[in-house]
Amino acid sequence: MLLCSPEMVEMIRRTDTRRSEEAVSTVVSAILLLALVIAVITSINVRYVPQWTEDAEQLHMRNTIKDMSQLKAGVDLMLTASATGNESFSAGMPVTMGGGEVPFFNSFSSSSTLLLNTRAVNMYLTTRRGEVTQESGDRMKNMGSVDFVSNNDHYPNQRFSYECGGLAIGQNDRSVMKMVPHISVRSTVNDTIDVTLDAVKLAGVQRTISSNSVEEVYFTYMGSGSVSDGNAPVDELTLVVETENSMAWQDHLSRLMQASHLDAGKYSINSNSTATVLYISGDAGADIRLRANVHEFNVSLNVL
Repeated sequence: MLLCSPEMVEMIRRTDTRRSEEAVSTVVSAILLLALVIAVITSINVRYVPQWTEDAEQLHMRNTIKDMSQLKAGVDLMLTASATGNESFSAGMPVTMGGGEVPFFNSFSSSSTLLLNTRAVNMYLTTRRGEVTQESGDRMKNMGSVDFVSNNDHYPNQRFSYECGGLAIGQNDRSVMKMVPHISVRSTVNDTIDVTLDAVKLAGVQRTISSNSVEEVYFTYMGSGSVSDGNAPVDELTLVVETENSMAWQDHLSRLMQASHLDAGKYSINSNSTATVLYISGDAGADIRLRANVHEFNVSLNVL
């Protein structure tokens, strides 16, 4: 039987203790390192990721402005092409729906919603010459709309609305006209007032789609019709635009009339939450010449 000396026993005991302490130290170090990593990741997610996500969503909104502006410009180009004839032709306008991704930290993108012809948008045009009154009737009712509504997590949500040929941007209860509709008012050298209106009417079924990819809004030109050819001057003109974006229309029409240099007593603009009314009155002698046209498009989404 082999007996160990007291010195050897003490050496073995110290070696086992040192090994145990090293093992415990390794485990504690690993736990502390893991806790540090978790703390850093948590700090980044709490302090930085929301800001990064907000910045990414803001960038998406800027890209959406470009997409919706190109949509409006594309329809304008189709109107220009329609001057060569009344044949039907089509074009698709892409819209990026999702945004807000943060690489490595937030791989999810916020979704958005496209809505076609889901809102009531109407225009009414009334003229008077002497005792004779003429109205646009149903030709300018149900003008249709294309709406983009964001669903952001951090950046304020916005609504982009293409209606009657103009592009409005809304946030909360306010809206502004980003790209103006085809309306002009000017006073000529012979004291007549020339008013030109080219309204875009969007036909087609109501459609709604929510997505975080790229969707396509499809326009088909159907034809144009005249509401007034300007040959018979009138005494008074009233334009009513019924829309949720009445603030944008009021601001635009106010700027339009200021740029026309008409006397303030010859026109008035009134607005509430659902409609904006422009009234123009000529001098005695029926001196307002109105040229108004309605250009009709069928609008649809790239879904069956």
